[in-house]
Amino acid sequence: MMLVSRIPLCFLAVLLTALLAPTQISAGPTLMDWIWPTTNAVPDILRTNLPTAARTNGYVGSDSCRSCHADEHASWHRTFHRTMTQPAQPGAVMGRFDGQTVSSDGLGFRLFREGDTFFAEMPDPDLLMYIVHGGMKRTVESVPKVTRPVVMTTGSHHYQTYWVASARYPGLLQTLPLVFLPDSQRWIPREEAFLRGTGDTNRFIIQWNHQCIRCHSTAGNPGLEESTGRLRTKVGELGISCEACHGPGERHVAFQRLQPKPTPGVPRSGEPDTTIVNPASLDHRRSSEVCGQCHGAYILKPEFSMAFAKEGAPFRPGDRLFDTRYEVKHPRVDPRPERVADYRRNPAFFREQWWDDGTILAGGREFTGMSASKCYTQGEMRCVTCHSMHKSDPDDQLRPGREGSQSCVQCHSTPQYTTEISKHTHHAVGSDGSDCRNCHMPHTTYALFSAIRSHQIESPRSEMISRFGTPNACNLCHLDKTLAWTRDTLFRWYGQKRHPMTPEQESVSAAALWLLQGNAAQRVVAAWHVGWEPARRASGRTWLAPIQARLLDDPYGVVREVGARSLRSLPGFGDFPYDFLATPADRSRKKEEALSRWMATTGKPDRVGDAVLIGADGRPMEERFRELLGKRDNRSITIQE
Repeated sequence: MMLVSRIPLCFLAVLLTALLAPTQISAGPTLMDWIWPTTNAVPDILRTNLPTAARTNGYVGSDSCRSCHADEHASWHRTFHRTMTQPAQPGAVMGRFDGQTVSSDGLGFRLFREGDTFFAEMPDPDLLMYIVHGGMKRTVESVPKVTRPVVMTTGSHHYQTYWVASARYPGLLQTLPLVFLPDSQRWIPREEAFLRGTGDTNRFIIQWNHQCIRCHSTAGNPGLEESTGRLRTKVGELGISCEACHGPGERHVAFQRLQPKPTPGVPRSGEPDTTIVNPASLDHRRSSEVCGQCHGAYILKPEFSMAFAKEGAPFRPGDRLFDTRYEVKHPRVDPRPERVADYRRNPAFFREQWWDDGTILAGGREFTGMSASKCYTQGEMRCVTCHSMHKSDPDDQLRPGREGSQSCVQCHSTPQYTTEISKHTHHAVGSDGSDCRNCHMPHTTYALFSAIRSHQIESPRSEMISRFGTPNACNLCHLDKTLAWTRDTLFRWYGQKRHPMTPEQESVSAAALWLLQGNAAQRVVAAWHVGWEPARRASGRTWLAPIQARLLDDPYGVVREVGARSLRSLPGFGDFPYDFLATPADRSRKKEEALSRWMATTGKPDRVGDAVLIGADGRPMEERFRELLGKRDNRSITIQE
């Protein structure tokens, strides 16, 4: 089967057919009216065009859980899962709708507020959809502006995006192509918030109803009427609520109402309650698949694709996830012929989500990574082994007491992993190098201006390090060491084969190679680690700025921003002013300014030599820098977060 990473084509075909055939829609303006609008009035339907919260198919909503499960409800309510999708109302909207105009791909968007309603004056999103999908030969710059109310938000942790309703197609929610960054309190164009390669046309038209609804709501149902193309979208609840993990609660509520009122401190007796699902009580595969319904790489099986568009996903917690979905795995993890055939048909799909060695590159695929590890395939590891939706830090939702190696030693409890761990790790007890996660779950997955831990739990392997270019645990901590140093260390400590390497891999630090001549994915992951404190403790600090400064004029916005954040963590750069959205000329000047500051304020660096490209005189080896930058891997990189 052909693998596609974005929208169900059958759904899009019906949608565009309906849009391009106005006689099928009984109400609303004509095609001519909305292509050349004569008024900027905002129809009432746009003000109330949120998906319907439908109490159907057994879904009753999280409020029904609160009376009996007050503590669990309160701890869930603090999570970013709960605020994944919200109505655009005060208290939920984080963006500054203060009348400013923000540009995205050369188009202007004016953002303002009237009372408790938020608005965007913007190029008509319906026209943009036509143009981008080939339904109209017209330039995006010629699209007239309309005013649309913002009806819904997505995200509340790292950044927040916003949705407006279609005037032409009732029920369709389309993205405002801007992102608000809460930490820096600024708007940025959507195309600069994600790592996107050249030629990626998925910029203006992102539709919530057919794709985002799957994981950004509970019991999402696009509600496509095939005969008319109308969308009557419904959700059990916006955001990720109780029933996303525990299943529909109607039978559970009814069952509990029939039970005698419990006496405090006395266990309830009687028949067991099988009307609700507790992921912690399922076997490790069914339990993990509850999280995997969103945190995984999959494609609906063809026979369920249109059914999803009309009725929503058939999966319920406790079901077998891959009864209705095609499980996508990289052929280096699963080398069966059908996996190899999938890769050959659509290699771009895999390269947007996996490193070439088969480990996960894109955030949001944690289940796919974990399900490829021996802890899952040969053991009984599950998501809730380490994580909890309740009574945990909302930032990463680790269970209390599972922040370091504690999760690992539940199963790996022999002395070599506990009391005699230095014999296994060759690092001091309590050091970063003896934290199981830093070797077996390195930060090689990219998402949201950050590197996050791989969940594909495995050991560093010399063969993979030399063949595929995936950043590895050893060199992400020891930034000053070469790939050859890692190869030789793995040979001495664990007897791994010593594979041949290039002269540069033998002589230049891996971090320098990734940052200077690596592809965009390698650059952004390595750049994040320059700001990672365990790496600076192991590698030194003052030698890094001349390499990191070269990222300030990188062609990818996310590489520039991550690079600048890490640069500011280095000595002498805490107050370094830099805007990753500045003009190319300004960015180039800031790079030179950073290099000049380093030369003026840094004494002898804490590392010198060929590996770190700093001469014995303490000056950068500029000729080597130019040589390595001249070999930069400029292939187009897209990461599908």
